[in-house]
Amino acid sequence: MSSASINVEKKQGGNNLLLWRNPVETGKVFGGLLVGLLVLKTVNLATLFLKLLYTVVFITGSVEFVSKILLGQGLISSYAPKECLNIVGLLKPHVDCLLQQLPAQQAKLRKLVFAYQPKNNFRAAAVLYVLHKFFSWFSLWTITFVGVIGAFTVPLVYSLFQTEIDTAVDNGIKVVKTKTEEFSTVASEKTKPYLETLDKKMGPVSNFVKSQYQQTNTVTPQSTTTQMTAQVPLEPEHESHAQTSSSAAFPNAPTTKPLGQETQEFSVDQLQSELKQSTDGLKHDLQQNNSAF
Repeated sequence: MSSASINVEKKQGGNNLLLWRNPVETGKVFGGLLVGLLVLKTVNLATLFLKLLYTVVFITGSVEFVSKILLGQGLISSYAPKECLNIVGLLKPHVDCLLQQLPAQQAKLRKLVFAYQPKNNFRAAAVLYVLHKFFSWFSLWTITFVGVIGAFTVPLVYSLFQTEIDTAVDNGIKVVKTKTEEFSTVASEKTKPYLETLDKKMGPVSNFVKSQYQQTNTVTPQSTTTQMTAQVPLEPEHESHAQTSSSAAFPNAPTTKPLGQETQEFSVDQLQSELKQSTDGLKHDLQQNNSAF
């Protein structure tokens, strides 16, 4: 039997267990898990295990010692099993299955840690943050207890009312999308006058930002280094012959005017006064709007 068929059978067996296809078997597993969790909650397993261990060891040692003195032969050593339980054989298939899945999980973790796709990092960080808060609010035992009850009840309820639940979920998603679109539309309409007022009041700064944005967007792929160098003026032919080497003539650097002759004077005081007037006007308009509401 192939490994794929084994995995399919295990998956179907788990579904049958959670869906109560065999109520007796599911009841045994469910009851055993609940009893184990209650024992784990009320009893200290470390002290219980140590108490059982030293009690059994003391009793077997005493019986063996007394039987050797009275009968000349130890009863415990005579009737005890000669071989141990094959725990390795029982655990090895499950361990091998886990080890086969480990490389794929390691690759996913490596890609996540080293940010091969940043959006996955953001999603994982959000999920881990929610889990951190969730585990800080509830104890591990409470989460495990509720999880066991949910695992044996939620799949059964969903299988019985699958059509109704799917319809309700679809309707809820549609309502959420509609409300989100309405909220975004109302928010854009409410903030549009304030943004226009802010644009008018912040005149110099707004114009400067817009101009820089337009200049950045007007750069095209045709503005290459080759075309820029092709526009560099070369010296006249009679001058270049005097400065050539044995193979070819090199162009001289173009002469440009000094920077101070091309730029206009910039007044810091004037810009500060304009910004102050713009902010004062904006504060005045916001106060009027608040008083009107």
